[in-house]
Amino acid sequence: NMAIDDHDGNCLQEDESLSEDRINGGNGAEALTRVELDVAYFSEKLLNLEMLLMHVADRTHDIETVNMGYEDISDESVMKAFESDILSGILDMEVNELQNFMSLLQIEIIEARRNFCQGEHMEDCAATVEKKLHDAEESVKKLQDSVADIREQSSKFERTLALFHNVTRSDENEELGNDDHLTSIKKPQTVDQQRHVLQMLEKSLARELDLEKKLSEYRSNEEDLKIKLHYTERELYCMEELMEICLERAFEAENSAELLQGISRELAGKLQLVQLNLNSSLHQEHEMRFKLDENMMQLHAEEAARERLTSSHAKSNDMLSSKEKGLKASVMEAEEKGILASAEILSLREKVMALEEQLRESNIQLQLAKTSAETNQEQQNALQSDLYQMENVMEGLEANVLRAESKAESAEAKYAELSKSNIALNEEIVFLRNSESEKRSLLERRYKDSNTQLEHAKASVEALEEQQNVLYAAITDMQNMIEDLKAKVSKAESRAENAESKCTLLTETNLELNEELGCLRGRLEYLETSLHETEGAKIATARDIGIRTKIISDLVMKLALERERLQLQVCGFSSLLFTVLFNIKTSSKYV
Repeated sequence: NMAIDDHDGNCLQEDESLSEDRINGGNGAEALTRVELDVAYFSEKLLNLEMLLMHVADRTHDIETVNMGYEDISDESVMKAFESDILSGILDMEVNELQNFMSLLQIEIIEARRNFCQGEHMEDCAATVEKKLHDAEESVKKLQDSVADIREQSSKFERTLALFHNVTRSDENEELGNDDHLTSIKKPQTVDQQRHVLQMLEKSLARELDLEKKLSEYRSNEEDLKIKLHYTERELYCMEELMEICLERAFEAENSAELLQGISRELAGKLQLVQLNLNSSLHQEHEMRFKLDENMMQLHAEEAARERLTSSHAKSNDMLSSKEKGLKASVMEAEEKGILASAEILSLREKVMALEEQLRESNIQLQLAKTSAETNQEQQNALQSDLYQMENVMEGLEANVLRAESKAESAEAKYAELSKSNIALNEEIVFLRNSESEKRSLLERRYKDSNTQLEHAKASVEALEEQQNVLYAAITDMQNMIEDLKAKVSKAESRAENAESKCTLLTETNLELNEELGCLRGRLEYLETSLHETEGAKIATARDIGIRTKIISDLVMKLALERERLQLQVCGFSSLLFTVLFNIKTSSKYV
């Protein structure tokens, strides 16, 4: 019993030192997990003690049924008493250890509550922690009650064993007088054997306690590994959620990039169409300018021809004026010579003067027509700079100008014919001086013809004026059309500038989108690599956990085998004790 008490004290000191180290080291979640593991260990230990208590109760019940006379005590009852004594000592030791462990467990619960109260980051789970600590306290109270019950039953067993030892000692003292020498010879042998058996039992119990401690450590390690595995699984779940969010964002960015690329392609197509339209309009403008230059060259040529015509008209007018002067001189001479001419000749003179006045008026009208034609040409030259897109209308105007020129030429031809007719009339006047009576009728008819020709010339001049008015109206319409075309060209240029600005903006946005897409792709690659790394770490941790669980399961199997072996050794020791006691008993009887 003293050896068992010494071993009990050593074990308690070791447990106290370990518990103090566990209380001082760690805080927060580690303290809570330690408390839970200690409560589980305590309950399992209490279950083992209850089983041991049942064995001790069986042994004490067998001892109580035995008669208390020394002669009636059998070897089997002695062996049972010895076994019950040993088991009661072990039970007492374990109960003391559990009581000390229970006090340390209460201290651990208080320390865990204090650590959780001090931790600021555990405020969100304070309710759950408090609930767990309260459950642990309740379970500790229940275990204290059960330990107290075991302590009471153990004290009862000790009393019954003490009573049995007192009876056997009193019977032995009565027979000491007869068998003093032999018992003194045999007693050392039995004490040595008992010491040896007790030492063996102490070693086996120490081994069992060490194995139980290792088992508790393995279980605590397993719980820690489970907690770490849970934390790693939560981290992996968070990483997977982050990866899903990143992939969704990357997918949205790719969709937006594709949409923007489609929009940029559409805008690029529209810009190409606008550029083609601009190129075609520029080509048409170049062609119209080229045609306008050609028309200007033709107009300059026509102006030169008209200048030539005007110079020829001026020459013809000079010749006509000179001829008229000659005619006037001849007429004056004829008047001087034919003072005695008749009244018909005077009337003819008056008619000739009227014809001359009409000719002058026709010359004036022709000059006005020429000046108006020149002003029209100048206006046409001013307007033709704006008529670069109206080729067909310009051709029509050129045709009208040609017609007007042809009509002017016809008028000039008629004027030439009239001048010739005037010359012929002057010649006829000279001829009339010789033959007045015969050709008077011919002169009157020719005078009528000249009057009709003058009327036709006036009509042609009026027609020319009407054509010029029509040309003016057409020119005003063309100016309006040119202004509309200029407005359209300005709008097209503004649209082209807007399209160019949009194109530049789109190119800049495309560059920015390409940069963002590159950044997102790099980030996606980084996330994929991190995902692969986390998957590798997860696989490695799973392998490590599998290896550790396998090791723990192997250790548990080894512990179970060791426990069975220890039970077999205890049975062997009990049988050995039985044989030893039987031998002692038989030897004492023979003596």
